[in-house]
Amino acid sequence: MASARQSFAVVVGCLTLVGAGCRDHGSAPRDAATDAIKADVTSPLSISISVTGCTTYDATVPLCAGPPPLGLSFAPIGSPELTQFRWNFGDDTPETTERAPSHTYAHIGEYEVVVKGGAGTSSVVPPDPLKVRVEALATGAPCDVDAQCGAGLTCTCAQGTGCARAFIRGVCSAACDTAACQPNAVCGAVAVGPPADAGPPSPLCLASCETAACAPGFVCRTLPVGSTAPASRWTHGCLPLGLVGDVGASCRDANEALADRACATGACADVGALGVCSADCDDTLACPAQASCARLADGRQLCLLSCRVDADCGGDPLVACAQTPAAGTGGTDGTDGSTVSVCAPRSCANDNACPSGLCGPNAFCVRK
Repeated sequence: MASARQSFAVVVGCLTLVGAGCRDHGSAPRDAATDAIKADVTSPLSISISVTGCTTYDATVPLCAGPPPLGLSFAPIGSPELTQFRWNFGDDTPETTERAPSHTYAHIGEYEVVVKGGAGTSSVVPPDPLKVRVEALATGAPCDVDAQCGAGLTCTCAQGTGCARAFIRGVCSAACDTAACQPNAVCGAVAVGPPADAGPPSPLCLASCETAACAPGFVCRTLPVGSTAPASRWTHGCLPLGLVGDVGASCRDANEALADRACATGACADVGALGVCSADCDDTLACPAQASCARLADGRQLCLLSCRVDADCGGDPLVACAQTPAAGTGGTDGTDGSTVSVCAPRSCANDNACPSGLCGPNAFCVRK
């Protein structure tokens, strides 16, 4: 969060309205001449810098810090006689004479902000510049260029790379098929490249959402673990909103085709009218925590979203919350006799029970 307005100040020199020099009148005899001089001499000039937009602020330095792009607003505070200002932001950009300028620091580094306030032929500057520290972005943070990311990270899916449109900005990341991710990051396999790229999902380091909330514009998604020696089949990472759906989401594309790339799980199953993000499962291939391994009437074993009522299953007219055989090996039918409540194909006796669909041979609704 941006800090409250911060400032630092210095008093330098003095200004006279009639040309009298700066002097100490404290010990002078009191007379009419001395009183006249005092009336003509203003207080010493003073100036301070007020800054807003810092993520953190240390008044003892003073130091304003935050991640890029770091947009800051500056304002001078000081003697009312000061009417002219010149600002230098320390990053080789042109100086400005605006009274209260705004400036954005795009790249990591430390910069010094100096303001010079003027009143006629007199001027004043702070003895110490305001320091601005633009800190490197961590794994999973939104970015625009590689230079904004920390060591070992690149701005994956920056503009112009052809990634999905959900990536309004890139994300600081690194390949993690062979190397471990930084703390507070997870290695997840997800398709982020151009739609024409039909290759397998890339294993990328992403911000973990298992212990902290995702950044604005990002959502938590269940992803296949991308590391070579996973302790679990699934992990949870932050991805741009609208990139992929989580377990149970619809996944048919505009051409009515099942779109695996639309799913964080990497698989779009032919279930219901709209398809559903799912994954194969059995006794050794576990499902995510929010799903159960169910055996459908056609013999498929899929991770389907757990549910309590039909409303948990979204807007697919051919899907309902139902007690479905749990996949297992204890029975002759490939189940162990137990059931799970999941969003599964709606049961039917005839086509009338399947809005916009048909009652299939296994007494479950299917697409026309």
